[in-house]
Amino acid sequence: MQHTLFIYGTLMPGLRLEAEMHGARFVGPAHIAGRLIDVGRYPGLLQGDGQVSGEVYEVDDAHLARLDEVEGVVPGDRNASQYWREEVTLLSGPLQGQHVQTYVYNHPVDGCTPIPHGDYRRYIREVGRES
Repeated sequence: MQHTLFIYGTLMPGLRLEAEMHGARFVGPAHIAGRLIDVGRYPGLLQGDGQVSGEVYEVDDAHLARLDEVEGVVPGDRNASQYWREEVTLLSGPLQGQHVQTYVYNHPVDGCTPIPHGDYRRYIREVGRES
């Protein structure tokens, strides 16, 4: 089965975990509603009324299971998971208006720095950090 996935952080091309997306089919750039925070070496997505920039891909079941491991998803145990996969609606891009899955940050956010413009690539350039 194929799954449509929105990514917004270190899984994107040119960033630290891009190799994890090898074999996925690129659909296009997109935006979703939400807000980003800097949780250390990667961003976290939270619900919110801002916009988050990212990319959409299609992945199969095995690839999605591998990404769940990378993102710290504990199947069947949201409380133990660092991220949790949720459905979101694409606000732009080739699949605008469609529902896709993404990883939402699932840990306390006290002390995390907001990324107000919602663009992780831009943010790491601004703060002078490698992904």
